[in-house]
Amino acid sequence: MQHTRSRGGSCNSGAACPAGGTTAILLFGIAAALLLAAHAPRSAHAHVRQYGIAGKKIVLRSAAKPDRRKFVFKSGDETILPATDPVSTGAAVLVTGAAGRSALAELDPAKWQPLAGGGYKYVDRSGARGGVRKIVFGRGRLTIKAGGPHWAWTGSAGSAIWVLFRVEDEWYCANFVDAAGAKTGAFVAANAPPPASCPAQICGNGVREPSEGCDDGNLASKDSCETDCTIGSCTGDEFDGTLAAIQHVIFDSPTYACTNAACHDRNAPQAGLDLTPGASHASLVGVVAAASVLHRVEPGEPERSLLYQKLTAATRGTPVDGSPMPSGGAPPLSEAHLEAVRRWIRAGAPANGAVEGTASLLGACLPEPDPLKIPPPERPGAGRGVQLRQTAWSLLRQSEDEICMATYYDFTRTSLIPENEQFPCDYGGANNPSGRCFRYHRQVLVQDPQSHHSLIHIYLGQTRFDDPGWGFGPWTYKLDDPSDPLNGTRCDPAAIDPALGFNPGCSGDVWSTVACIGYGPPDWTPAGGPTAPTFSGSQEPYYEQELADGVFSVLPMQGVVVWNSHAFNLTPVDSTMNQYLNIELAAPEDQLYPAQAIFDAGGIFVTNVPPFERREYCRTYTAPPGARLFLLGSHTHRRGVRFRIWEPPNAPCTPGAGPCLPGDQGQLIYTSADYSDPVQLELDPPMALDAGDPRERTFLYCSLYDNGSTPESPAVKRQSTSPLPALPGAPG
Repeated sequence: MQHTRSRGGSCNSGAACPAGGTTAILLFGIAAALLLAAHAPRSAHAHVRQYGIAGKKIVLRSAAKPDRRKFVFKSGDETILPATDPVSTGAAVLVTGAAGRSALAELDPAKWQPLAGGGYKYVDRSGARGGVRKIVFGRGRLTIKAGGPHWAWTGSAGSAIWVLFRVEDEWYCANFVDAAGAKTGAFVAANAPPPASCPAQICGNGVREPSEGCDDGNLASKDSCETDCTIGSCTGDEFDGTLAAIQHVIFDSPTYACTNAACHDRNAPQAGLDLTPGASHASLVGVVAAASVLHRVEPGEPERSLLYQKLTAATRGTPVDGSPMPSGGAPPLSEAHLEAVRRWIRAGAPANGAVEGTASLLGACLPEPDPLKIPPPERPGAGRGVQLRQTAWSLLRQSEDEICMATYYDFTRTSLIPENEQFPCDYGGANNPSGRCFRYHRQVLVQDPQSHHSLIHIYLGQTRFDDPGWGFGPWTYKLDDPSDPLNGTRCDPAAIDPALGFNPGCSGDVWSTVACIGYGPPDWTPAGGPTAPTFSGSQEPYYEQELADGVFSVLPMQGVVVWNSHAFNLTPVDSTMNQYLNIELAAPEDQLYPAQAIFDAGGIFVTNVPPFERREYCRTYTAPPGARLFLLGSHTHRRGVRFRIWEPPNAPCTPGAGPCLPGDQGQLIYTSADYSDPVQLELDPPMALDAGDPRERTFLYCSLYDNGSTPESPAVKRQSTSPLPALPGAPG
C-alpha cells in the first residue's frame, strides 16, 4: 500500500499557494548542510554549481548570410569566477531565450591556453564548435565571441536572453532584457545585474528535465529530438539500446579500432578485456580491472570507472593509471562519444534499453528512454560487512514521489559479523534486545539513478518492528517482478535469511510523505530526530564514504531501518525504485574515534513565500567545541533556487528574532543553485572548530525561494497535493 500524508500545508484547488513547508531536511532546517565531528572522509560526490553573473554587454545577430551572424558577450567587471580548469574538464556555451536558442557548443579542450596571471583563453578562428571563436575566462571576467557559418540560432531573439557558460559541472548565467524590444534575429542590451539564480529548466542544455521529452542540445531535426525538446522522428541507424549503439559507433568503429586484433578482440584481448559484440557488457560491468582496484565500469559512477578514466585521458589529456584509450595511434573519442559513454555508465550501464540523451550523441535512432535501474552491488561477505536493502516501491511513469518505508534486520542470526567484532551497547531501542552493536568504517550506497535523494535512518525508539504503529497494514512483499505471486502478500520480517540478515523483499507500508513527517509510531521523530538519526544517504546513484583513519561509526546488531526516498520517473514506462547499502566493518586500527553527527532541523517550517514573490531565509548554527567540519551540502525542493553558507565568525541569529541576513562575500564558502543535484563540498583537511568564542564556531546559511516571481522562475505553487489538513506547526 502507498499512503498520502500532508506535505506541510494546504490551500483551495486552483488557488495560488505560498511556497514553503515542503523542504526535506538533512540538517539545518531551512535546507540542509552536513557537519560531522570526525576526521576527513574519502568519498565521491556529485558537484553541480550555478552562479549568476553580471552582464556588461550582449550583441546577438542572426542572419541568412553566414558571414553576418554575430554573438558577443562580456560579463560585468570584477565578476567572481572560480578557478576551474576547462582544459581537462571541458566547457560549453548556450544562448537561449523564450523565443529561440543557439545550439549547445561543446568546446574543443585542445583550444584552451592558460593566461598569464590566471585564467584561460579559448581561440578557434574556424568556430568549428558551435561558431565559438574566442573566450576569455579569468581575470575577473568572462568574454565570449562567436559567429560565422557554424553559429546557428533558431527562432527569434525576443525581449530577454540568457547567456550560459559551463565549465565541467559549473554553470555561469547572465540575463539581459532589451527594454526597447528586439527585432527578429537581433538583440542588443547592456548592464544587466547578476540574476539571483539561473533558470530552473533550460531546453538545449543537454540535460532532460521534467517538462521535456528529450534534450540533445543541438538544433538538428529528425535525430529523434526536436529543437523544442520534444521527441521527433529519426533517420539515422536504428539500435534497440544505448549499449548496442556504443558497440557499433565506438567499440566496433574502424576509426577507434577498439576491437582489432592488437587491442580488445575475442581471441587475445589486451588485459583480458573483450569489447566484441555480445561480450563487452560482461567484460566491463562490475569487473575489477587488471592491476587496479577499480571496476572497468562501476554502474552509476563514471569517475570510478577505469574505462571512462582511460577514454577521458585520451580525449582531454587527464592523468590516468596506465595508458589512455584508444591506443596504438587511433584518435581519441570525440566529446560527444565520450559524453554518451558517461551517460550510459551513470544510468547504471544497462545491457539493454535506451539512456536519455545518448541518441543524438551517437548519431543513432533509439527507442524512447527506459526507466533507469542499477544492478545490485556485490555484498561485502561474511567477516567483511553486511548489505541492507530498501525493497522496491512503485514509481509510475511521468511521476514524482517521496516516500518512507521500514525494513527489519537481525545480524545475530547470521555469521556475517564475527563475535569478536561485536560489543555490548545501549543502542537500538526495543528492536535490539541482544544489546550488542558493531563498528563500521566504510559504506557504499547504490540506488537507481532516477533518485533525487535518499536519507536512511536507524530507529532507536521503543516500538517493536511488529507493532501496528508502523503502518495502516501488515508488512508485505514488494518485489521487482510484478508477476511474482508473492508480490503484495503478507510477510514476516522476522523470517530472517541467514545468508542476508533480513527477509528479502519484506517491508512495511510505503507512505508518501516529505522527510517522513507524519510517519511511523508515536515516538518517531522526523528529519533525523533523536529516535531516528540519519546514518546514510545520498543525492546520486553511487556514493562512497570511507571515514578517516581511526574513525568509526556504530549500528545495532538488530534494528529497524527507515528509508526516506525521493525519485522522478520521466519515462513513459512504470518502474520501481530500489537502493542497496553496503556497510564494511572497521578494522582494529580504525576503532579509535567515534564519529558523531551534528544535526539541527529547527527551521523546517520557516519558509513561506507568497505567490509570485521571492524571499531568502537565513539562520545560524553554532558547532560544539572540538567539532571538525568535513562536508557541506544542501537540500531543497523545486522552489529553493539558491543555498549559501558563510564560514565563521558569525553572530548567532534565528529567523524572526532579530537581524538574520546574508553575510560578507569574503566568508562565503558554499553556493548551490540546483535543488535536484546540489553541491557536496568536501573540506580536506577538515575545518577545526576549537575556539572558545561561539562566534568563531558559528556558520550562517541562507536559502532563497522563488514562488513564480518571473517567467523563468519555478512555476507558482497553485495548490497543495495533500488531501489531509496541514500538520501542526506547519504554515497554512
